[in-house]
Amino acid sequence: MMTKLNGSYREVTLKNGLHVMLQNTPTQTISGKLRVNFGALNEQPGEEGLAHFLEHTLMTGGSTKYSPEESDHVRGTFGSHNALTGLDETFFPVDMLSEDLASYLDFVSDITFNPRLDNTRFEEERQRVLRETSDAKSDPEFKDNQAYQNAFFGDESPHTYFILGNEDVIHSVTPEQMKEFQARGYGAANMDLILVGNLPDDVEELVHQNFGDKPTGENTKFQFPKNPNLESRTLIHTSAPELYNQDQPQKSSAQLSICLVAPTKNADDSYAVGMLAKILGGDGSSRLFKTISQRKGLAYSIWSGYTNQNNSGIIHVGGSIQSIHAQKTINAIFEEMKGMQEKPVSGSELDRLKRNSRYGIIKAFETNEGHIHAIETEYDKGITLKEHLAKMGAVTPADVQKAAQTYLPKNQEHGKYVLMLRDPLKK
Repeated sequence: MMTKLNGSYREVTLKNGLHVMLQNTPTQTISGKLRVNFGALNEQPGEEGLAHFLEHTLMTGGSTKYSPEESDHVRGTFGSHNALTGLDETFFPVDMLSEDLASYLDFVSDITFNPRLDNTRFEEERQRVLRETSDAKSDPEFKDNQAYQNAFFGDESPHTYFILGNEDVIHSVTPEQMKEFQARGYGAANMDLILVGNLPDDVEELVHQNFGDKPTGENTKFQFPKNPNLESRTLIHTSAPELYNQDQPQKSSAQLSICLVAPTKNADDSYAVGMLAKILGGDGSSRLFKTISQRKGLAYSIWSGYTNQNNSGIIHVGGSIQSIHAQKTINAIFEEMKGMQEKPVSGSELDRLKRNSRYGIIKAFETNEGHIHAIETEYDKGITLKEHLAKMGAVTPADVQKAAQTYLPKNQEHGKYVLMLRDPLKK
């Protein structure tokens, strides 16, 4: 049995500013995450794509202590070790045996603060990053999704920044330029380290040994603006020939996506909106699934969800729908939205989802990764798991109805939303 939910994690801040969060669990493994507040949005003009390229080279290019080959070997001794670049951060998750903690701390501190940027590996990763970027842009959905995001957030919004960057920049950057870029963001005061699992008694000493002498650096954490309200509806209807059913053209499926502005995570009604999205299309017992998929047979997959990351709030509705019945399906979606505005959900319907949500949380806490997520939530959002469960449990049917009346469109014609239909039958 794991330790109590969101239980006794402790915090330590080194003199150089590195913030460390530690939690013991009765396991034989450790999960960790080093987070750096330096991502794609910290790039300056002419640096588009450097954050992502840097992440690749840190993982494979070695360090002052580790050759690229030694780096490969050490990474291979852990259960898993990865690196990912986001809009506002780069993070390095790991899962390992408890006995490998000292090795991990030595390794991750050296590759992030003292990268070798080996010339051979640098050129290899340059080609891999260019290939990854080409793969992304070759996706038939790429330009449509860009237009969809721009219509919702605005053309210049940081929320729509392309993390993979500009190929010309990646082609031309040198290891020396990359080292300057790395030094700008990889400082101890710009990082935090989370470790959860069977931690040794000297874990704090090990962290000090490996990170205590590293430079403080600048805090470059990016502050997102709130996504703007929509003034009207925007309809994007594009041709998607790759979805065309060659054997039965009239059975071809189109991709439908709808975005609505919703509250951010700190809003009082964010929990009601979360329940609203789940009731509308969160699972196989939702309104959209029962009506559109089961009863009317207009779609196999139809869903809705709520996200509130990076100071934005979005209700998403989407699905794969039969192209020739696209408008009929869209009408049915808006009818379900109208129904949620006009009549409160039942207490049993709401209680079912609360129970389902509690299950998901409790299930997550059977892993060290689940505890890491809870620590991140408390540290980043200032809410404990106990408070989260209390707020979720306090949502009433009237709260959900009010959220529907506030955030769902009053009608299809004059609502404020962005709708995209990628349609194989559109000429």
